[in-house]
Amino acid sequence: MKTLLFLLPILCIQFVQGGQNNCNSELADKIVSFESNNWRGYQVGLHEKRRRGGTTLDLSLVWAGQSLRPGTLWMAEQCRGQLCFSRYKYDAREMGDYFKEIVDEKNYFYMQRFGGLRVDHVWTHDLDDWKNAKPSESASFFPGFDVFCDKCDRLKYCTVVTKKNNIDKWNRDKIGKMMATGDGWVRFEEFSQNEKWTITVHDKNKIPDWYLGPNSALSVNISSVLSFIVLYYITEYII
Repeated sequence: MKTLLFLLPILCIQFVQGGQNNCNSELADKIVSFESNNWRGYQVGLHEKRRRGGTTLDLSLVWAGQSLRPGTLWMAEQCRGQLCFSRYKYDAREMGDYFKEIVDEKNYFYMQRFGGLRVDHVWTHDLDDWKNAKPSESASFFPGFDVFCDKCDRLKYCTVVTKKNNIDKWNRDKIGKMMATGDGWVRFEEFSQNEKWTITVHDKNKIPDWYLGPNSALSVNISSVLSFIVLYYITEYII
């Protein structure tokens, strides 16, 4: 009976994640890309919206095909046993010696208590403070995600999960899974059970820093959502 009681929480966790394995440790300190299993050739990238008060960034699907596209690469780092994903905020090629102290600053995608998914700059010292702080009921910033896959050595059928999806007053766990919408955006939803991703780990020694900067992302994102909508229309209504 004691053995059964001990195994019950483990079995519950496996049931929630569909029996997949936690692959966080295999992806920490790696450069990765996420390809949609439902929309082959489309990967998670950035889309820039220009507004009167400046610009905002959103996660969107970007056409990459079978090629390495710089704008769809993400840096994964360990965050309290989870993973944080980021790209550089600045292009290192454009930064002089005067700005070398901020050349490593990054844009992360993260969850907010009242705002949901957001992509924005997070100061390095602020992220370090979050990593070292104890979880708090008053927290409203959650940059950590978990990656579950059928097999951690293949990374073919993976789920990217947040535990802080549209939470209410208290800092409690509420699962949300990364999914692609019909119009090409990337969101986190509670009931996206069939949304799987293929994760590719890239050789860091072959990736220049500028591949992870803003200019490479924008060069492949100018019409990413538009092209996705056109493809969706063709496959849905013409073919």
